Amino acid sequence: MKCTEFNLKFMAVMLLGILSPLWAFSQTITVSGTVVDELGEPLIGATVQQKGTSNGTSTDIDGNYSLSISPKGSITVSYVGYNTQTIDVNGRTVINVTMQENSAVLDEVVVVGYGQMKRSDLTGSVVSVGEDAVKKSISTSIDQVLQGRAAGVQIQANSGTPGASTSIRIRGINSLNATNQPIFVIDGVVIDSATDDESSNPLASINPSDIVSMDVLKDASATAIYGSRASNGVIMITTKRGKAGEATVTYDVYLGWQEMPKKYEMLNLREYAEHHNFRADYLSSVDKNNAFVRPDLLGEGTDWQDELFRKAFMMNHNVSVSGGNERTTWAFSGGYLDQDGIALGSGFKRYTLRSNLETQIKSWLRGGINFSLTDSKQKVGTDNNTIISALIQQPTVAVTAPDGSYDGPDDVWMPDNPVGLASIITNKNKKLNLRFNAFLEATLYKGLTLRTELSGDYNLNKY
Repeated sequence: MKCTEFNLKFMAVMLLGILSPLWAFSQTITVSGTVVDELGEPLIGATVQQKGTSNGTSTDIDGNYSLSISPKGSITVSYVGYNTQTIDVNGRTVINVTMQENSAVLDEVVVVGYGQMKRSDLTGSVVSVGEDAVKKSISTSIDQVLQGRAAGVQIQANSGTPGASTSIRIRGINSLNATNQPIFVIDGVVIDSATDDESSNPLASINPSDIVSMDVLKDASATAIYGSRASNGVIMITTKRGKAGEATVTYDVYLGWQEMPKKYEMLNLREYAEHHNFRADYLSSVDKNNAFVRPDLLGEGTDWQDELFRKAFMMNHNVSVSGGNERTTWAFSGGYLDQDGIALGSGFKRYTLRSNLETQIKSWLRGGINFSLTDSKQKVGTDNNTIISALIQQPTVAVTAPDGSYDGPDDVWMPDNPVGLASIITNKNKKLNLRFNAFLEATLYKGLTLRTELSGDYNLNKY
C-alpha cells in the first residue's frame, strides 16, 4: 500500500514538472507599437528586445514592431544615436516609444556640406572634434580648441595678443601667392577665409561654449560643395540646439590667471656694468662710465621683463536655456569673456548672444532660424617691437623718473622705454558681428527632402 502511494506521488510530481514549462510558455502576450524620434518621425531598424534574453525584433519602414513576451517582462529599445530605453510591460499589449537623442554619440553623425552622414557611410577624409574637447580646454576662440586635436591640421598663433588670429593649415601649404586659410561654415553660414593678419580672426566672434561639434573636411570632396574657395579645406561648426522636454538652465563660469612660464636670462645691473667696463678697456669707441667703477656695489637694476609682463586675470561666464516639445525646440545663450594679456596694454573682451528655433510646421515641412550677435574689443597696446625693446633695454634705466615721468635711455642707440610705450599708446580693435541663418525643409518623398536656406554675415570693424 505504501509503495502504491509513493508511485502515485512520484508520477504526480513528474507530470507537474513536464506541464510547468508548457504552462509558463502559454503565459505570453504579444506587445506591439511604434518607435519614433523626438519629432515623431518613425525610426527604421530600431531594436526591440526582451530584457535579458535573445528574443527580439526590429522595427519596419513605418517604425512598427511586434514581439511575444511575458506579461511581467521588460522590453529594451535601442537605436544608434539615441538613449537606450527599458520599459516594463505590466500586461500591456500596446507600447509606443519616443526615443531621446544621445549627445554622447554625436560623433556617429558627421556634418558634411549641407547635410549629415553617418561616419560609417562616409568616404571622404573628415576629422571631428566634439563637445567634450571644448569642455576640457580653457580657450578664447575655437581655433585654440582644434590645436593639437585634429590630425592633419596645423595651427600656429600669429601673435600672443588675446583674441588674435591664427594660421590654420590643412594638409600643408597649398598656394604660394594666395591665402592658405580654410573657409568656415557656422550653422550653414559661410565665413570668408581669414587672412594671416594678426587682427583678423572670425573665430574669435564665436563662444566656444556654444559649440557642439567641429568637422574638418580635408579632401577634394569639399570643393564639390563649396567650389574653389574650399581648396584649402572646410571647417564645419555646429552650435547647440534645444531638445524636447523640460526646459534646462545651465550656468558655467571659470576664473584663472596667466603668466609667463619662463623668462629669458638677461644681464642684471652688476653684470651689465662688468660687461661695459670690459668693452671700455678694449674698445676705443666705448667710453668709461663713472657709475660703473665698483660693479660689486651695484644692485640688480631694472628687470624689464618683470616690468612689462604681469600675472593676468581672466574670467568667462556663460548662461544657456533650452527646451521644447515634440514639434518645436529652442535654445538661448549668452556669454561674457574678459581676458587680460600678460603684456601691459593687451587684453580681450567679448559679449555674445545666440539663439536658435526649429519647428515642425507641417508633417512634411520643417523650418528654423539661427541668430548670433557678438560685440568684442581687442586691446593691442603691446606688439613684438615693444617686447624686443624690453629685452635689449639697459638695466640702468628706471621705469619712472623721480618726477613721475617715464625714464628714458642712457644711450642714444637704445630704444625708448617699453613700459612707457605700452602704457601711453592705446590701440583698440572693435568688432560687431551679426550672423543669421533661416531654413525651410520639405519632405517630398521618404528619403527625398528639399532644403532652402537664407544666411547673412554682417561685420562692423573699427580699429
